[in-house]
Amino acid sequence: MAAVTGLQAGTPPPAGKGRRWLIGLVFAWMAVVVVVGAWSVWHSPATVPEQRDIARAVPELQQAAGVAYAAADGDGRVVMLGELELIEGCRITPVRHGYVAARDLTVYVRQGDARATLDAIAGALPAAYRAEVSEGRGGTRLAMHADAGNFIGIDTALDATTRAITLRLTSGCRPGPVSAADQRDPGAAATPAELATVLTGLGAKASAPQVRAVACPDGGVAASYTVEVPPPADLAARMRTVSAGATIVRSDDVAWAYRRNGVSVVVVPDGEQVRVGVGTGC
Repeated sequence: MAAVTGLQAGTPPPAGKGRRWLIGLVFAWMAVVVVVGAWSVWHSPATVPEQRDIARAVPELQQAAGVAYAAADGDGRVVMLGELELIEGCRITPVRHGYVAARDLTVYVRQGDARATLDAIAGALPAAYRAEVSEGRGGTRLAMHADAGNFIGIDTALDATTRAITLRLTSGCRPGPVSAADQRDPGAAATPAELATVLTGLGAKASAPQVRAVACPDGGVAASYTVEVPPPADLAARMRTVSAGATIVRSDDVAWAYRRNGVSVVVVPDGEQVRVGVGTGC
């Protein structure tokens, strides 16, 4: 019989060639998985807050603060912006610490207007925020929650009789480093003349204010300008004079709050100082 010089029909390929083909297929699949995974990391939305670090959370919170400011400002309300806070010590896992970005927005309202104001703010926020106002304890407690997206929440809980509503924006616990977060506010306009008017009325010297600002959703910048001055002996009498003709929202021992020409004014006795703030809206 003649010698066989090649593979006959039905004969399997050599084992070495089959293994090389299988190994190549495995490496090709691994490459696909790596590429898809990398694309997902950079393009897919986060599913938990710890997937977005504090540096990414801060601008998202600042943007939401501007939206909330625009929704809260309006006739019959006095709005003041708090500073940006980066709070250390929350836990991402039992052994991993993180940071929370937060900012407060205080809205002074007339007696009995808390529920109507919360409803108005919730209605003015974007529909995507799904803002909801709820009542508890027979209507004596109020709460509002809104989801600004990317794990940024807007919350408040208060007595129905309150005259100062604090909306708190928070980011949830995020990984650092905190040094990577841009904590700067946008540039604000010059200090409103109303601040000098109030200080003059209180017999206080003008000084450089602390400025806090947020970008408005439709452009422009809203800001609060605050100084602390020694209290005059006749604070109430001076405030009645300086606020004459303005739209008074509150006037008692706790705070004076009013609006004049679209500018919010708040004067709060605080121990041995009086905190004077004016705010411009969106």
